[in-house]
Amino acid sequence: MRSGDSSLRVPLGPAEITLGIKGSQFIARAEPAGDISAVKAVIDSVKGAHPNATHVVYAYRVGGYAAEEYGMSDAGEPKGTAGRPTLEVLKGNGIADVVLTTVRYFGGTKLGTGGLVRAYTEAAQAVLAELPTESLVAQVSAEFVVGYEYADTLKRLIGEYRAQIVDHQYGETVRLQLVVAEADFAQLRDRARDVSRGTLRLRVD
Repeated sequence: MRSGDSSLRVPLGPAEITLGIKGSQFIARAEPAGDISAVKAVIDSVKGAHPNATHVVYAYRVGGYAAEEYGMSDAGEPKGTAGRPTLEVLKGNGIADVVLTTVRYFGGTKLGTGGLVRAYTEAAQAVLAELPTESLVAQVSAEFVVGYEYADTLKRLIGEYRAQIVDHQYGETVRLQLVVAEADFAQLRDRARDVSRGTLRLRVD
């Protein structure tokens, strides 16, 4: 079950931008990542694509509304000048399930700590401005158990709420595993009890 701030958004796909700042090239890329293993795969891919980069800075925010995790790396830049500002931009934009990498090719001019913070902040803001996103809807995962005589009616009811049946089992009873928007769950549950004449058995994950 996911619950929390309904303003969170998630990426629909990747985005990439390039900035030139005092001779250094900053290549910022944001990609969807739902868990830590996906984050690692993205970072490894970016490093593989830029073997000669001076730094490959990253920050991530994964877990959606549930078990949210954050992480970052300055990747050799002075502490707090790269990963932290990148992560703060992620948080400030309300984007989750994302990893943002910024590749830097040093151009010969040192930017100083303030200049680095500004550069990585600008790169992160620029790529997120190009990132396609959609709202992350809090969902409930539940199992509805009814007799066969109510199964078809219950399936039609579930369809009315745009809930998704992710699994079903037919034994002595019919078990339907579904996910539904958290905002719709209570009403769906109550109507399911009505159509099953109070016989519905319910388990919420």
